[in-house]
Amino acid sequence: MTRATNGPIRVLIVDDERLFAELLRVALRAADGIDVIDMVHDVSTAVRRLAELRPDVVLADYHLQDGTGSDIARTVRATLPDTAVLILTGDAAAATLSDVARSGAVGHLTKDRALSEVVGAVRAAASGEILFAPSELQRLLLERDARPRPVEPLTTREREVLRLLASGTGTAQASKELGISTATLRAHVQAILRKLGAHSRLEAVAEGARLGIVTLEAWTRDRGLTHSDEPEDLPRPGGRVSHAVVHRS
Repeated sequence: MTRATNGPIRVLIVDDERLFAELLRVALRAADGIDVIDMVHDVSTAVRRLAELRPDVVLADYHLQDGTGSDIARTVRATLPDTAVLILTGDAAAATLSDVARSGAVGHLTKDRALSEVVGAVRAAASGEILFAPSELQRLLLERDARPRPVEPLTTREREVLRLLASGTGTAQASKELGISTATLRAHVQAILRKLGAHSRLEAVAEGARLGIVTLEAWTRDRGLTHSDEPEDLPRPGGRVSHAVVHRS
């Protein structure tokens, strides 16, 4: 996913808890470079508004009156491939995480996050990063552990793309590092998803870890991500953050 312009990040909020949705709206509008273009409260309205608004990021609750945030993510994946969907929920059940991963959403955040952390996650999602916690990725690994290995192996370039995505590198930066266009990068990502039997980048990273293409390593804030183009740390309760990290040897 990559944004079409360098203007403000255009965000659509979807949450049926109206007070929480309003808190999100206020926090995001107060942040530099973010514009909340609409706030709706159900899947059907969100789907109608998507085609009109074409947001950069959809910030959606998982449990909604007429469906789930994953339903929105599936619609986005089919119709607006440059839009990122970030799921917020108080439900950390394994079935929820699995549904989110398969839907094409770029990440899953629990509602106990500070609003400032949600703002950082929106920025990261808009840049093409995938967001997940160590425990969540471990659940996906366990779920996929019994699957057979893919028949068609990844090419060297596809492995490079997967490793950059897993390390938290956004779409634009990954394209720059590989010396290819974002359209070519997207084609590689689609090939990776097909070969790994994954429905989203998040699921592809989990499968890549299962196959030993990437490894997972928990990071703490004091290890520091010092460059401005690195992903912003999103601490979970207890102060730990995570990215999928690869061996460069």
